[in-house]
Amino acid sequence: MSITPVAATTTGITATQVQQQRQADQVDQQRLDDQRSQGRLQDQRVQDQRRVEDQQDVRQDLVRQDQQRADDVQQYRDDQYRVQQQRVQDQQRLDDQQRIQEQLRLEDQLRQRAEDTRLQFERTTDAAAARLAQGNGMFSGRLDVYL
Repeated sequence: MSITPVAATTTGITATQVQQQRQADQVDQQRLDDQRSQGRLQDQRVQDQRRVEDQQDVRQDLVRQDQQRADDVQQYRDDQYRVQQQRVQDQQRLDDQQRIQEQLRLEDQLRQRAEDTRLQFERTTDAAAARLAQGNGMFSGRLDVYL
């Protein structure tokens, strides 16, 4: 038996075929690497898009919150204005009621004075009439003398 070198035996694959297989494997590996790269890029884009959407959602929430705060402040101001107007109206009603009460008091005083004056006048006229009646009686006899 003779020893033949391993390289000398043919395995059925030539060096060109090995080279072609290597190149095909490298191309396949490059494709896989490119696909992984593309997948990572796509994942990164999706994550970036989600971040952008999340930021937009946060901004919209902040805008809604700001608008709600502004609406709340406006509502508070409107409520305060209404309360102030109600107080002014209440004070005006109270002032009006006090003026009316004062007017009624003054009218009652004037009526009382008018009544007192009328009674005083009646007493004075009654007294004058009584004096006249007494005086007429005194002069009635004497008038005959002078006539």
